[in-house]
Amino acid sequence: MKEYLIKKILSNNVVLVEKNQKNYVLVGKGIGFGKKKGVFLEDLKEIEEKFISLEGLNDVEYEHFLETVDPKIIELCNRIIEMVSLELGENLNPKIHAGLIDHVNLAIKRLREGIEIVNPFLFETRLLYPVEYELAEKAVFILKENLQINIPEAEIGFLALHLYGGRGNNDKEEALKHSKMMNRILSHIGKKLEIDMDKYPFDCQRLIMHLRGVINRVEKNQCIEKNFVSKLKDELRYEFKVAYDISKIMEKTLKLKVPESEVGYIALHLHKLNSYKH
Repeated sequence: MKEYLIKKILSNNVVLVEKNQKNYVLVGKGIGFGKKKGVFLEDLKEIEEKFISLEGLNDVEYEHFLETVDPKIIELCNRIIEMVSLELGENLNPKIHAGLIDHVNLAIKRLREGIEIVNPFLFETRLLYPVEYELAEKAVFILKENLQINIPEAEIGFLALHLYGGRGNNDKEEALKHSKMMNRILSHIGKKLEIDMDKYPFDCQRLIMHLRGVINRVEKNQCIEKNFVSKLKDELRYEFKVAYDISKIMEKTLKLKVPESEVGYIALHLHKLNSYKH
């Protein structure tokens, strides 16, 4: 069945095609070998599932993508997308395909040019999105093994955000905003409680997991009851004040109100951290 029209041969294993007025990149061993622009691909049994969507790219981005992306990067990203989908038991949203490839292509280019990749929100990203972070570690292993290049941990964090953004209706930019917010929160806690958060990774992780729950409850308007808040205000005055500060940082990012009951539970976590000083 004549479905895919070849528009450009990117390599022996990667071709640009068109189907129903939409552009795709097809990846398969030898798929481009001996082929020419303008002909249809006939037998797609082996590669039907190995396509990369270029959905979301405008004309300028589309041309830039074709001119700048290394076909080898496309092949490896296809392997990464397949690995992630297999591990999760779900397909990534096709809308992130082009963005993931473009990001990896640029990161590898920068590393080869000796430009350092810096990620100030790595710690928060690792704790907020542990599943995606672990998958990003496996993705980096695939890249390192095939490109013979050292890839810093900072890049794992950025890839984790891309993978998170490809799941369901998740938003990569929203995830990055949350990581930045957590960075501000942890910095504020360290300053106000006068403790080094790095010395208490387990409790810090529990706090971040709790704050992630706060985000979800606030966004879904499913917050907990506040029948114990007045008691906490009296017993944990300082921690409650710091927790209140944290709620304001969250409100500024989320554009939503954080109820006083949630402030109370945050204060309890802060009290646990604060107790280490005594």
